[in-house]
Amino acid sequence: MKLKEFVLWGYKLELDESRAFTLENRCVCAHFERHFKGVETECVYRVVVKLSEGDSRDGTSEVSNSVLKYYAPFDFNSFRKLEIHERKELLLFTLHSCLLRLCEANGWDKEPFEVAKSNVIEEKFLNSYEVSRKSNPARSMVASLIAEHTADNFKLDIVVTNSSGKKLLKKSVLSEEPDEFLFNGQIGRIKWESNDVLNYIAKDNSVLEIINLNLND
Repeated sequence: MKLKEFVLWGYKLELDESRAFTLENRCVCAHFERHFKGVETECVYRVVVKLSEGDSRDGTSEVSNSVLKYYAPFDFNSFRKLEIHERKELLLFTLHSCLLRLCEANGWDKEPFEVAKSNVIEEKFLNSYEVSRKSNPARSMVASLIAEHTADNFKLDIVVTNSSGKKLLKKSVLSEEPDEFLFNGQIGRIKWESNDVLNYIAKDNSVLEIINLNLND
């Protein structure tokens, strides 16, 4: 089994506070996951770091249904006083430090965790990435689906460039809360109907957007 998913959970917070904390930290965890190449484990595919102001179980872990839960202390009051970038830094440090402890306890290779952390920092915590790209039949234009996952929002844009790399169009096709359970199922695909007409298609194959790129119009 391959470890590939990571969650930071304020499990003792009130329900609305816990959800807000999860939505805020998902952009950091998801960014880390994108760069994490995976580690083979005996029975774990996800790590949930259970954060609280203090618990007798801090520093311990348990496994059930292929999910490893690790308990760790976290100062939520201090966290709330930080600026946005400082919050992201603390979230990444917390996730990374907990994972290193689990590496030591379980004999996991630390390198993939170090690489993922370094890449998030190198990209300055900007979790923006290309979902897919398609060239038109004439190879004169390229359409890309570009995702941007922030602490407040998940946004998906269609960006079209010409063969020289000049941007011809940028169009937003999705804006949602930064929760994968909400936005993953809404991410569609792009398909060129001709050299000038581009469709954005939902997962049920309905056409959500028709974009005419005839530059002579």
